[in-house]
Amino acid sequence: MTTDTVAKWREFFSRIFPERQIYHRSRGEVHFVTVPAHRQIILIVGTMGFLTWVAFTTVNVVFKDQIIANKDQNFSTMQTQYETRVDRLQREIDNVNGSMRVTQDRFESELELLQERQEQLDRLVGDQEALNLQHDELRDLTSIMGSDPMREDADGTSTIRMAVSFREPTLRVSRPLPPVRSSTVDGVSAILATAAQAGEVTRSPLTNRANRVARLEDQIREFRTDQRDLLLEMEDEVVDRISRLSSILDSTGIDVNAFVGELLADEFNGMGGPGIDLEDLDTFAAIDQDTAEFSRHLLRASSHLDQLAILQSALSSLPLLRPSDIFRLTSEYGPRRDPFTRRLQNHLGIDLAGPSGTPVMATASGVVTRAGTQSGYGRIVVIDHGNGIETRYAHLRRVNVSVGDEVTVRQVVGQLGSTGRSTGPHVHYEVRFQSESLDPLPFLEAGRHVFES
Repeated sequence: MTTDTVAKWREFFSRIFPERQIYHRSRGEVHFVTVPAHRQIILIVGTMGFLTWVAFTTVNVVFKDQIIANKDQNFSTMQTQYETRVDRLQREIDNVNGSMRVTQDRFESELELLQERQEQLDRLVGDQEALNLQHDELRDLTSIMGSDPMREDADGTSTIRMAVSFREPTLRVSRPLPPVRSSTVDGVSAILATAAQAGEVTRSPLTNRANRVARLEDQIREFRTDQRDLLLEMEDEVVDRISRLSSILDSTGIDVNAFVGELLADEFNGMGGPGIDLEDLDTFAAIDQDTAEFSRHLLRASSHLDQLAILQSALSSLPLLRPSDIFRLTSEYGPRRDPFTRRLQNHLGIDLAGPSGTPVMATASGVVTRAGTQSGYGRIVVIDHGNGIETRYAHLRRVNVSVGDEVTVRQVVGQLGSTGRSTGPHVHYEVRFQSESLDPLPFLEAGRHVFES
């Protein structure tokens, strides 16, 4: 602040508060007190402060009750607003907790449903694994057919190659199940929205719980998808194998319908079998579209497994193996010139030549119905394989079994020889179905295809 400014302020206060003298008389003498400007200012300020304090205290005394009432009213209003907010938050928390309880109940119901579906799938998978083992056993059994013995021998002797048409199966394109429903808990988004509106104290716990619900929902949806994919994959695999085995069975030339009819009458005449009980499906088939469709696919897969079991049982009972491991084909099935009369006659089997004494084996399991000699056949063994199938092994040098014996596949039943009407050591091999003769070569070729399947 400059000197001129200070001088101006002093001049201003000097005009407002000029120096004053206060006179007083005491004992006949007159005295005076000089009051400068700054003391006047202090006196005025002090007086105004005192008067202000007096006014404030007076107002407090006069309006004390009203002030207290206003404060109480303000406090009551604030308390009411606080309680209202607390009540609103509590209602929100209660609503969220209620939603979470409903969500938990729905999750428990969903998990119970998934467990039932998984149990049904496990049963199907178990049936499929049992059929796979049966198929592997049959394939291992026919593995000896993997190499083609009907080739030119080392000594240059010409032999005839087996040739049986075999159609490739067409893989079924599965109709996909409908999309798995998007959410089991429809209120997850509402829970998150409520959590976003709640206070800091409740927002974090509610958000965490809602996030856990969402993660569980994702896991359930993935589990449903995995179950669906497993079912469709298994169904495709079973249908593919049914197609292949049906082609193999057709290639034998046997009357498939008649043969399966014999098989069903003999082995599948009871109730049940591999697959799914309808009563088990009724408990959850109508829960939602996805589950109902899953149940229908489950039932269809079970039906396919039943069909596959029948086909595998049919192939297992067929004579698909060679009666001897060392041989060459010297005469096919059908019309030929008789080696003795040279006249055209119908040959009801195939002739497999080999060293005398070579083991002759059963081409499938069965029961011996004839073991001895027969006109024209020499020493012969006849085996009944059930379901109308019969095989004959003739011109044997020796018979190793008796009538009534139960023989297993590839069990030695005799020795290759030249008894009966024969020009040299060989086995005359026949396959018959319902007493009608069939060409054995397609059966041997079918055995090779079983091994390759």
